[in-house]
Amino acid sequence: MQGSAHRDGQSYPGPITRWWHRRKTRRATITELNRCGEDEVALLARDVGVTPSELQTFAVKGPSESDLLTQRITTLGLDAEWVKRTEPKVLRDLQRVCAQCASDRRCSHDLSERPGDGAWRGYCPNVTTLDTLKSEEEDMRLLRRRRIWRSF
Repeated sequence: MQGSAHRDGQSYPGPITRWWHRRKTRRATITELNRCGEDEVALLARDVGVTPSELQTFAVKGPSESDLLTQRITTLGLDAEWVKRTEPKVLRDLQRVCAQCASDRRCSHDLSERPGDGAWRGYCPNVTTLDTLKSEEEDMRLLRRRRIWRSF
């Protein structure tokens, strides 16, 4: 499988190569998880803060769900690092819900083709939490501005 050529003469992975790599990585993750005993899977799940069945779902879907969430957070104008730093439990819950969502293909399409369109609000199970984070971040910005103005 060859990558597609670009203007600068370098070759980058094409869609088929990327698909194959994601598929291979997911299969390896699932195989590794299946080799673990039930007790070990339960410990892993507990360490991550999910149930064993949710852990299995994460293994099947792969890391692309987290990428979609990061893209959605960025599209909303939120700082992903701020969310990670200030709300780690909320971020973990967002990731858990996102990984279990059945609209991942639609979300991916909307993010790549129509990032500013609000259609995602109709199918995203994280819409309320994301709206709350957006509001919280805006409140923090206003508080910082108020402190700056009071210092004059």
